[in-house]
Amino acid sequence: MNVPAHTDALFRQAERGVLPLGELFQGAQTLVELGMQQDAIRLYEAWIAHTASPAAYAARFNLAVARGNVGDDEGAARDYLKAIELAPGFVEARLNLGTLYERMNRPDDALAAWQGILADIPDLTAKPALHVQTLNNLGRLCEIRKRLPEALDYLTRSLELDPDQPKVITHWVHLRQKLCVWPVYAAFGGVTVEEQRRHTSALAMLGASPDPAEQLAASRHFVERKVHAAPEQLAPPEGYAHRRIRIGYLSSDLCSHAVSILTAELYELHDRARVEVYAFSWSREDNSPLRARVVGAMDHYIRIDRMTDEEAARCIRAHEIDVLVDLHGLTLGARADILGWRPAPVQLTWLGFPGPTAVPGIDYVVADDFVFPPELEPYFTERPLRMPHTFQINDRRRAIGPTSTRAANGLPDGAFVFCSFNSNFKITPEVFDSWMRILQQVPDSVLWMVADSEATRANLVREAEARGVAGSRLLFAARVAPADYLARFRLADLFLDTNPFNGGTTASDALWAGLPVLTWSGQTFCSRMAGSLLRAVGLAELVTHSLEDYEALAIALGNDRPRMDALRARLAANRDTSPLFDTPRFVRDYEDLLASVVRRPAGVEPVDEPVDERANSRLQEVPAPAQLTLQQESMLSLLRPGMHSIVEVGGATLAQAWRARVPNSHYTSVGASGDWSTAAIERDAEQLTDADWQQLAAAQCWLFPETLERLRDPWAFLARLRRQALGPVELVACINNGQHWLLQTLLAAGNMPDRRNLHLFTRASLAALLAENGFTLVAMTTVNAQQPPQVVLDAIRALAAASGADPELAVQDALPYQYLVRAIAA
Repeated sequence: MNVPAHTDALFRQAERGVLPLGELFQGAQTLVELGMQQDAIRLYEAWIAHTASPAAYAARFNLAVARGNVGDDEGAARDYLKAIELAPGFVEARLNLGTLYERMNRPDDALAAWQGILADIPDLTAKPALHVQTLNNLGRLCEIRKRLPEALDYLTRSLELDPDQPKVITHWVHLRQKLCVWPVYAAFGGVTVEEQRRHTSALAMLGASPDPAEQLAASRHFVERKVHAAPEQLAPPEGYAHRRIRIGYLSSDLCSHAVSILTAELYELHDRARVEVYAFSWSREDNSPLRARVVGAMDHYIRIDRMTDEEAARCIRAHEIDVLVDLHGLTLGARADILGWRPAPVQLTWLGFPGPTAVPGIDYVVADDFVFPPELEPYFTERPLRMPHTFQINDRRRAIGPTSTRAANGLPDGAFVFCSFNSNFKITPEVFDSWMRILQQVPDSVLWMVADSEATRANLVREAEARGVAGSRLLFAARVAPADYLARFRLADLFLDTNPFNGGTTASDALWAGLPVLTWSGQTFCSRMAGSLLRAVGLAELVTHSLEDYEALAIALGNDRPRMDALRARLAANRDTSPLFDTPRFVRDYEDLLASVVRRPAGVEPVDEPVDERANSRLQEVPAPAQLTLQQESMLSLLRPGMHSIVEVGGATLAQAWRARVPNSHYTSVGASGDWSTAAIERDAEQLTDADWQQLAAAQCWLFPETLERLRDPWAFLARLRRQALGPVELVACINNGQHWLLQTLLAAGNMPDRRNLHLFTRASLAALLAENGFTLVAMTTVNAQQPPQVVLDAIRALAAASGADPELAVQDALPYQYLVRAIAA
C-alpha cells in the first residue's frame, strides 16, 4: 500500500490546529480510498480536538460518516448529534442520523430525527430536494411500521412539492388501496390519474384492474424499470444428464408466509427417488415452527442473502439445477435479475405472483384449465403448465384450533355471518357496493372482516353508512395464532370473495376449515383462483361469472339456511377426498408435469446418483440414538428446544440424538461427514469458502465438542461466525480446561497430553474469548473427574500465592476437567 508521503505532516498540522478544512477533507478522503479508514477517523479526531472553527459541524459530519463506514454506529450517532448541536439547520446530518437509527433497528428514533427536520427548520422550503427526501423517508418508514395514514400524508405532501416521482406514486396508490380510500385514483396537484395508473405496481394492479392487458402492461413497466439484461446465459440449453430431477425453489418467503403455508407439505412429500430438492433462499429468520418445518424438509437449503444477483445465479448454476421454480414473482423484495442470468435450463413461476411477470427467462407458469383458459395466453409472457385439477397445492397438516363461540368473537348468535378475510387492498368500491346491497337484502346479517389499520376500519364503516348500511353491521376480527385463525372460519356462514383479485391461500383456508366460499370469476388469472379451488373441492355451483350473479346467489344463500347447511355438509364430506386436499396426488401430478419439460442431452445416458433414503420421507421416525456419553448428554441439554438449523464443527456426534428429538431439523457437519448429518462440508472449518459461509449463515446454533481449542485461530473463527450470521446465533461448546490439576502436573513434568489441542483455555480466558467476539455467556457448567491428591492441591495454592493470585480460586479452577458453555450473539 502506498501511504501518502505527507500523512505525518497532515497529522502534525491537525494537532497544531493549522490544517485548513479543505485539506482535511482531501487528506481524509485519500486515506479512505487507500483502505486506511481508521487513520482517516484519527485525522478528523485530531483536527476537531485542536481546531476552533465555525465549520466544525462539517468535520463532525464527515467523522460520523467515517465511523458509520467501519461499523461504529454508536460513535457515528454521537458525532451526528454533535454536528446538529453545532448547526441545528444542518439538514443532511439529521437525514443521515435518521438513516443510521433505522439501520440500528431504532425506527422510532429515526422517525423522530426526520420529524425534527420538519418541526425545527423554518426555511426548509428553500431546500426543496432535502424537503422531499425528508417526507419520503418518513412516508417509507411509516408504511413499514404500519402507520398507514401518516405514510399517505407524508407521500401526498412530497408529491405536491414534486409530482415527478414514479416510485412515490407507486407507494401512494397502494397505500390508498390498503386504507380503502376511494376512489383510489384521484388527481391532485400536478399528479394526474393517468400518471397514477401508469405507475401502479404490478401487485397493486392485480386488485385495481380486471383487464388482463392492463395487468401485463404493469408487469412490463416493472421489468423496464427494475430488471437488467444479463450479459450471458449460464445454463446449458440442452440440460444435464441427471437421473433425478434437481428442483430449485427460489424465494424469500420460506418462513411464516402464505407461500410456505401452501407448500410446506410439498417439500416433505417429494419423491426422493425421483427428485432432489434445493432451496435458494433470502427469507427472514422468524423462528416460526413453519419455517423450521420448511427448512428441515429441504435436501439442500442455501442462503443467497449476501450474494449479488449474479453470484446467486452462478451458485444455482454450479448446483446444476434442472428446474428453477420462482415462488416470488413481482412481490416486495423480488430478485428477478437472478432469472435473467438463466441459471437453470427450465425456469417457471408459481404461487408468489398470480399474474403475468413479463420477466425474461421465465418459461412457464403452473396453472390449470380453469385459472388459465386459452383466451388468457396472449396476456402472459409465460406458457402454461396445466395441472389436471387445480394449480394450488395445500398442506393437510395445518392444525385447526378448538371452535370458539360467536359471543367470544363479538358476533351476534342469530345473525347470518358473511365473512371476507382477504387483504383490504383487494376490496374495490364495486365489490363493496355489492356487499352492502347483500346486507340490505339479508335481514339480520353482518359482514366479518379483517383490517389491520384503525383508519381502514373507519373508512369502511363510513363507506357502509354512505350506502345506507349501519356501521355496526361491519365487524372486524383481530389477528390471532394460525390454528385459532382457521378455527374462526367455522363461526361464519359464507365467505364472500373479492374481485378482480380473489383469495388464494385465504380461500383454501376457509375451505379447509369447512366454510363454503362464493366467488366471482373474471378474465384474469388472479380473478379465477378461488373458482379453481371450488371446482377441485366439488362446489362448482359457488363459482359465478358476473357481479349480478354473484350478488344474487349471495342473497339467495343468505336467506336459505337449509341450502347453506347442505353446502357445508357436502364440503365436509368432500374435503379429505377431493383433489384440492389430496396433496400426495398433487405432488405426483406436479412431478409428472416437471418431468415433461425437463431437458436432457441427446444421446447421453443419465447418471445414477446415490439417493439418501432417509430423506425420502421427512416424516419417518428417526431411529433411537445409541448410548450417549456424559459429555454428549450434557451438550444436548444445553441445546435450546426449537432449534431447526445446527452446525457441528468436527463431525456429527450429536446429529442422530438431536434429530431423534427434532426429526425435521437441518444438521450440517463441518470437517467430517456423519451418518445422521443431513449435510456435510468435509473441508477444514478454517478453510470454509465464502460460499460455505453463505450456506451456513442461517444456522441458529454452532456446536464445538472439544473442537474450539483445536482451531488455529478461534478468535478469528468466532468473529467471522458472528459477522456472517443472518440472525441471533448460539454457541454450545465442550472445552477442555487448560487449568485442570492433572494437566498442570503433566506440564510440570514436561509432558503435553493431547497435541491436537492448539490452545489451552481456562475459565477466565474462555469467557474473555467469547466476550471479545460479541458472545454473551448464558450458561457454564463443569465436568469433574477424579479429585486431586492433597499434595497437588497444596502445591497449586502455593504457586498461586507466589504469583499473587487467589489460592482458593486457583484450586476451584483446577478441579473441572471440562467446561460446557452456551453463549448467544445478537
